[in-house]
Amino acid sequence: MDIMKHLFLRFLSTQSTRGQVARYLVAGSSAVVVDFILYRSIIWICGLWMLDLKLLAKAVGYVGGTVYSFYVNRSFTFKRTSSNRAQVMSYLAVYVLSMFLNAGINQTGLTLLGTNELGINLSFATAAVASAAFNFVCMKRFVFKRA
Repeated sequence: MDIMKHLFLRFLSTQSTRGQVARYLVAGSSAVVVDFILYRSIIWICGLWMLDLKLLAKAVGYVGGTVYSFYVNRSFTFKRTSSNRAQVMSYLAVYVLSMFLNAGINQTGLTLLGTNELGINLSFATAAVASAAFNFVCMKRFVFKRA
């Protein structure tokens, strides 16, 4: 446990990283709102047709939030003015891995907690927090790193 605490404190030891974390929380929160609105809208629309497509709804919401997130994180969080092919490909690789993490945690939560309002919302939140932490570390270290 002390090793994890040490690594965490070392990771946050610079003013630049702390600023990035603060901006990432703002950018990430707004991306989660985009994801959530798409997710809940699709569940509501499918509910009108009595279709159970929660996994598809989660994937569509996640993709919408991901596209939005790329532009916000590039320009606002990590202050990069342009992108190149390698950056876009690295970002997509991180988000594909993160999508599986996010969808898996969401589905596990729905299985454990049920598909009532509380289960849906807690599953969504847990998946969002886990994938957000994974994404920040990967974006800082691999995608938007300084040359």
